[in-house]
Amino acid sequence: MELTKEQIQFIDHRLENEGIKYWDIRIEMLDHVVSDLENKLTSETSEYDFKELVQETFENLGWKENFNSGGFEVVFLRKCKIYAKYSNKGIISEYKKSFSAFKTLRIILLFFLYLFIFRENTTVIKYTMGFGLILFGIAFIFFTSKYKVFNSLRLNRSMIFATFPLSLFNCFMFLPKVFFDYEKLSSTYITAIIALLVPFLIIGINFLYKEFKSAQKIYNKLID
Repeated sequence: MELTKEQIQFIDHRLENEGIKYWDIRIEMLDHVVSDLENKLTSETSEYDFKELVQETFENLGWKENFNSGGFEVVFLRKCKIYAKYSNKGIISEYKKSFSAFKTLRIILLFFLYLFIFRENTTVIKYTMGFGLILFGIAFIFFTSKYKVFNSLRLNRSMIFATFPLSLFNCFMFLPKVFFDYEKLSSTYITAIIALLVPFLIIGINFLYKEFKSAQKIYNKLID
């Protein structure tokens, strides 16, 4: 018997209250609970019986009693490790696939040529960097507000990968000044760094978006 939207939302809220704070982990667990309950519910099942069956399924899933009455602490930590491993493999695979594509290599080359041509024009370079940072800022605000990135373990880790090129850029820009006493970096050097790191940034953001769509698709199927 299929569950109603209200019953699914009840389970979702219950999972959240039991300590499953990341919505992507909740979606996976919600899918499991809903599938299990659909095999047990009948048209005669009362609301009380439904809640009892939910509790029974929770316990089978790993719910344990504690000083706060109960929760999914062990299950949650195990899921976090699995998702962390999955995210690491996913972003590395995405980088490999993207950088092996001719289209990506062509865009990188064209971007490098553009920067190389204008490498002595500091105004163009500054505006290019500024425009890129504005686009990243918009993407960051978009994901953190609409998609609640920091409430999702998968998106949270993907955001770390997506923003990692910015940290690398700072290292490449400031380490030569600190360790090699360069007062002014070569324009060609700056051009090469920007041309190499921007694609990583774009691929990371694209991976972040695909991760969200994947999880959201499962959630929509459960609710609709």
